[in-house]
Amino acid sequence: MARIVAGLGAPHSPGLPSTVTKNPAFVENALYGELRRHIEEVKADVVLMFSNDHFNTFFLDNFPLFAVGVAEQTSGPNDQTPMPQYQIPVHEGLAAHIHRTGVQNGFDLTLSQEFTVDHAFAVPWHFIAPHGKVAMVPIFVNCFSNPLPQARRAHDLGRMIGSAIRTYPEPLRVAVFASGSFSLEIGGPQIPPNERSGVPDRKWVDRIVHLLRTHGINDLIEEATSEQMTRAGNAGGELLNWIAMLGVIGAQIPISLEPQPHGHAFGVWRWE
Repeated sequence: MARIVAGLGAPHSPGLPSTVTKNPAFVENALYGELRRHIEEVKADVVLMFSNDHFNTFFLDNFPLFAVGVAEQTSGPNDQTPMPQYQIPVHEGLAAHIHRTGVQNGFDLTLSQEFTVDHAFAVPWHFIAPHGKVAMVPIFVNCFSNPLPQARRAHDLGRMIGSAIRTYPEPLRVAVFASGSFSLEIGGPQIPPNERSGVPDRKWVDRIVHLLRTHGINDLIEEATSEQMTRAGNAGGELLNWIAMLGVIGAQIPISLEPQPHGHAFGVWRWE
């Protein structure tokens, strides 16, 4: 049977790859390096990644709440993010098993067999697994287009996916990855003058970090309403990726959680 061996969380800021190329000492390069080290230490065969699309893979005429990418491979980024292009292997068998299990358990999961990914998946992949033999299972969560999924439903999705992983018959080692920010406004009315982005609700970021450190998951689910996530910025719904990841890994306390001033954090959950 497959095993869940770690949980991880990080941002997917599109400027990170080029920033690190110019300045390898940039702090977030080191933090991503730590995540890659943990993935290597737990000997992960698969990284199941919860992330979101920014109208590059899907659009408003076909924008699912939750979707699973089921294919032999994908590629990205499919936007103009300044970074290398990757051919990303997908574990098609596990992805199909998750889709099938989800439908059997009342989740109307969209299945996509021909898709590419934007920076939300490609930026983390650039840092954690560009040269390894790790495969991805991409799980798309609508964090960007209202109405957003309820936080409780995102957590239940994670719990279902955790059960699906544990019933998959191959002896895979699966690391679960959440990608996204807690408070972020991009090009909207909640940014400072003459800026392209901003962090509208730093107190909310502090509250999330506290609840993650103390395993206050039920409080986080109750407090992460659509209204609160909207106050945190037009990308504030990316918190749902982290909540889904927490549903997979269960009652664990992070061994490392490093909040950053840009409204996001890097986190590691390990129990082996």
